[in-house]
Amino acid sequence: MTRGWMALALALAGTAGATALDFGVSYHGGPQGGGWARVGISDFPALGGRVSAGLSTRAATVGYARSLALPPLGVVTARADVAVAFAGGVQASARLGGSVGPVALNLAASGFSAPAARIDPLSLWTFDATESRERGFNAAVGARYRVNRNLIAVVGGEFGGQNMGTVGVEGRRELTRLLPPDEGAQPGDEPETETVGTLTWRAGVRAGQDVLGVTGGVSYAAESGLNLGLDALVGPKTFGITGSVDAGELLGPGSSVRLYAAYEPWRTASTPLRAGIAATRPLGSGEVGLNVSGGRTPDGQTGYGARLTYRLPLGEDSTP
Repeated sequence: MTRGWMALALALAGTAGATALDFGVSYHGGPQGGGWARVGISDFPALGGRVSAGLSTRAATVGYARSLALPPLGVVTARADVAVAFAGGVQASARLGGSVGPVALNLAASGFSAPAARIDPLSLWTFDATESRERGFNAAVGARYRVNRNLIAVVGGEFGGQNMGTVGVEGRRELTRLLPPDEGAQPGDEPETETVGTLTWRAGVRAGQDVLGVTGGVSYAAESGLNLGLDALVGPKTFGITGSVDAGELLGPGSSVRLYAAYEPWRTASTPLRAGIAATRPLGSGEVGLNVSGGRTPDGQTGYGARLTYRLPLGEDSTP
């Protein structure tokens, strides 16, 4: 499981979108390095939801996502994915997210008889930690309670390769600046302001197998599209730090650039050291992307890889 699963309700592909063809070539170095290619389709409307499928020289994948409005639960989102490795083994996962009033609940489960690296070696170097065991089962549950507009209480647990639980709070504050007074402003008028960014902070505790410590983090999102994030975990025998920079449209309109790094030596079921850079920009009718990443596995092996992709939209669609 990755940390990003708690943002499931925002990330699921079951919402409206554009069907697209995806093409990619990848290479990974280190032990048993090599290259592979992939072609797929994403966000294809079918069976009341969205279907994604892909075929590479390493595996075949298929996914199904759907969002449903179920009063009084609000919008419930669900997704299931299956990947079959040609070298043997399967990975299957399911995710579910919904909310009731101020409470948002997310559930996730996965079972696998093939390691993630057999299907996609570059998955080990992503920002969110990816399970690296050969076979096993994982489950995760998380709840978020909105105390008020700017404060959220968070609780979660992960079970499988490294059992652990988290408890914490998140807060946000809009940053503003004063605007020059209008020509017609009168003495005593309230000064006008504009939002220049949002500051988000996080604090909590993480405890479980081989991990115990307090967590803290801060993020800054500017109106220009620049996003900065830094999180740390500190305990009696535990330390970890992660950071990311989203540079917005640095390469021109419609582009994106992201750098990230994570050092989490307390992780025993996933890669503790990860770093990478990912960039996309429009090209013709579609979008080209480049990802370069690498790191060090729990057994001390160093790896790296690169991926070049092209995404070609086939048209807008409003299927829920």
